[in-house]
This record gives sequence, C-alpha cells and structure tokens, in this order.
Amino acid sequence: MATAFGWKRKLPQNLLGRKRAAVFDDRNQIDDNYENEPYEEDWRVLLFKRNGILSIEDNLAKSKRLEEEGVSLAEQERYWEAITRWNEAIGLTPKNEKLQEMKSQVLLELHELFPAIEAAEKAVSLNPCWFVAYQTLGRAQMGYGDVEMGVKSFSKAIHLNPDELEVRIILLQYI
Repeated sequence: MATAFGWKRKLPQNLLGRKRAAVFDDRNQIDDNYENEPYEEDWRVLLFKRNGILSIEDNLAKSKRLEEEGVSLAEQERYWEAITRWNEAIGLTPKNEKLQEMKSQVLLELHELFPAIEAAEKAVSLNPCWFVAYQTLGRAQMGYGDVEMGVKSFSKAIHLNPDELEVRIILLQYI
C-alpha cells in the first residue's frame, strides 16, 4: 500500500515569529480600546473600527426591530424584558409615541401605575390627536385612583374617535 505523503515547507522561525507578533499586537490594541466599554455581541455588527463600531442597521431599523422584539416578549408575558427593549428603541427614536403607549400598557400590567401615567402622558404629548394614547392614559389614571383625570382622558379619546365602543363603555361606568 502506498500512502501519499508530502513535506510541508517550513518558514524560518524568525520570519514566522514576526508575522505572528504583528497580528497579536494589532488585536491587543483593538481589545484595549474596547476593554472598558460594555459590548454585547450581535450578528448585525459588521466590523470594528478604532473610534467605534459600524453596524448593518441604522437607528430607525434597529428601533423597529427592538419594538417588534418587545411586542413578542410582552405577548409571552415577559414584561420587564419588553420594557428594556422598548427603552432601547426609545433611546434611538425618542419621538415614537407608539413605543411610549405600549410601554405604558405593560407598566399597567405590572401595576407600576405612576410610571405608566408618565409614559402615557409622553405618548399624548408626542401625538395629541391619537385617541389610543388618551385611552391608555385614562386607564392608568383610573388605576392610580384619579377618576376625574381618567374621565377627562377618556372624554378626549371619545372626542378624537367617536366610533370607539370600548372607551364609551369604560366611561359610562364612571359617569
């Protein structure tokens, strides 16, 4: 039986050592730059750069992805994780009233009433013509015990969308 066998050509040790040392020196410099910064690996990271990280996503796309992840987590009743995702998304797109409103709803589920009111008020201030934000604000205010303000918020929601039956039913219970 004949076995194929071949000799591998070896590089001189001094040349081989220099190439390896240069490669390790560059890696150590990059790692030293990011040693103090928190970094979570993500498949969307494209490449490292000395002054930052380039990413495949822009802020709007990342915010949308985080919003969807938060919705999925909230549907699984993993509320605190959902809030974390939405807070990250709010940091990227602070004028998104939908994120604030969803955050308020989840905070209501957690019985965190005052933060729920704050988030709903932020949603209302970002879009004062959105009846859903007023409805969520009214629910938070009612849960907090401020019936008068809750009725006002529900009244504004009805004024903005008179066809919404759910708001009318809730309002009739308190009038």
